[in-house]
Amino acid sequence: MPKLSGKCLCGNIKFNGDTEIKLMANCHCSDCRAATGAAYGTLLFVDEDAIQVTGSPKVFNHKAESGASMEKLFCPDCGSQLFGRNSNRPKTLSIRAGVLDQDSLVKPSVNVFLDSKIDSTPIDPDLKGFPKMPG
Repeated sequence: MPKLSGKCLCGNIKFNGDTEIKLMANCHCSDCRAATGAAYGTLLFVDEDAIQVTGSPKVFNHKAESGASMEKLFCPDCGSQLFGRNSNRPKTLSIRAGVLDQDSLVKPSVNVFLDSKIDSTPIDPDLKGFPKMPG
């Protein structure tokens, strides 16, 4: 099992844990683009119970296109996005790849929400791609 750790930009919120990465995806949905200010967000999905967080992230709640309740957890001091929760995936935590200390683990296997990607965003043809979020 890989050891995962990371922190926000200012270091006030840190996390660590030993857990398998269930999935790693590049998400091109408009919510991820707006939340990150980037062309897409790269997310690692892990068992929430395996991650210990120090510090107190602020939570932003919203509804996804699917109707799922979403939470975005971020540092109230520096604004770094750290984690996410989706009501359709209980006990699963998403971690933003950019806050992970183990850069070598960042290897997305899929692109999701390609229907809403920015037209000029290059897509790796070796990764599976889906117009929305599969199953």
